[in-house]
Amino acid sequence: MSHPFLQSYTHLTTHLVPGPQSLSYFLPLLLLPLALCIPPTLLSKRATASLFLPLIGACLLDAWRRMGGVDVISVNVAQWSFVLLLCYDDPRSTFRRLRLRQKYSTCRSTDGSGGKEAGEVGYWEEACPSSLSKRIPWVLTLLISLRLSNWKIGVPSHDRTQPLQPMTRIAFTRYAVILVVQSFLVLDAAAFLTRQDPYFHTPSTTPIDSPWPLPSLHPSNTLTTSLALLPPRLIRAGILSAQAYALIMQGGSLPCIPVVLLSGLGYWPDEWSPHTWPPFFGPFAAVYRGGLRGLWGGWWHQTNRYLSVPGRWLAEKLEGTAVGRRTGCRKGGMGTYALMVLSGFGGSGVMHMGLIPPEPLDTGMGAGEMRLWIGGFFWVQILGIGFETVVEKLVPRRWWNGALADACRFLWVGGWLMFTVPMLAMPFRELGYWKYGPLPVSLIGYLGGRGWWAWG
Repeated sequence: MSHPFLQSYTHLTTHLVPGPQSLSYFLPLLLLPLALCIPPTLLSKRATASLFLPLIGACLLDAWRRMGGVDVISVNVAQWSFVLLLCYDDPRSTFRRLRLRQKYSTCRSTDGSGGKEAGEVGYWEEACPSSLSKRIPWVLTLLISLRLSNWKIGVPSHDRTQPLQPMTRIAFTRYAVILVVQSFLVLDAAAFLTRQDPYFHTPSTTPIDSPWPLPSLHPSNTLTTSLALLPPRLIRAGILSAQAYALIMQGGSLPCIPVVLLSGLGYWPDEWSPHTWPPFFGPFAAVYRGGLRGLWGGWWHQTNRYLSVPGRWLAEKLEGTAVGRRTGCRKGGMGTYALMVLSGFGGSGVMHMGLIPPEPLDTGMGAGEMRLWIGGFFWVQILGIGFETVVEKLVPRRWWNGALADACRFLWVGGWLMFTVPMLAMPFRELGYWKYGPLPVSLIGYLGGRGWWAWG
């Protein structure tokens, strides 16, 4: 008889969320840093990739076989390994870590003695150290820097934006607290609305275009009644989008607050403190000024931008060849852009398929179909971006400036998401995600007379 903890873990990773089932899952987490810790004088980039990528791939294939499918973390490790070991120039000889340093200015005190006072913050570039004791933290910092913030990597479009100007701790904490409060309010409202709508609880009987709210609910509150004036698909797609945004913002802001406080007290390195990182999301203006490309490339979180690197790497390989000339694979060419879009969204779809457990409970939809629904949402964005790019080429440039053009782009993005976001609802409602509220307390519940506590 196995231990109760192991039984619970097996149930969790089989029926609710995928997770490690073998030692082979963890080996790539050691192999990748080991590969980068070996000096290039001992093992060239080609030799390093030829040796370690097959090893990492074999370990992950075995891990996925034992898990009955992929998960987000292991796919992320596979993609990040491919990018670092093959697609970029050798990080061990090309990358430079931009490290904070305090600049000081000499001053003279009233007694005539010299002294120093703190001045502006500066940076110095650190190449991969020759000492192993210094190389290990350099490599580990690189591995967690998915956005490569405060790194120079030999790519001009990236390097010209570095280093980033860090926020003060007070400014970051204020910013993070505001985001946490906003996310709480959005999640609370979304949880209230999903409880009112059978669409999120009866997958086989309630289509997305069914009326909102259904007559059997007899809503007495102003919020659900006013929503009945909008298209039901728009309401439900909006709820899904708002929940995804709020969950990511909550997860990207709340844990950062105590870390920044610890750095202020001297218990956490400034260089690893979130106040030195770029904002998790970009400006929302990117959506109505850039359309779908602005949504995904400027506003939405940029954690997975590295997934487009294999597309650029392939375009560089094709540049100058007959195929490359015919397809526009050159710097700034449409062929290069197309490959980057295919690589970015193709890889993102595979990564997010790792949200589905191998054996979902109480559902008529298999794990494979669920994964295709999630992956399909990201893959179909390729078509939307392609359509948007073609239209921009056909329409005169002067028509794409001004408030009217911004409004058209915003409506286009909203309409596109209204028909594609529901693809994500298909597997998640089958898994019963909306049976449980994401928050233990509810402001709306308290105002409605049901009390603060939302669980139970």
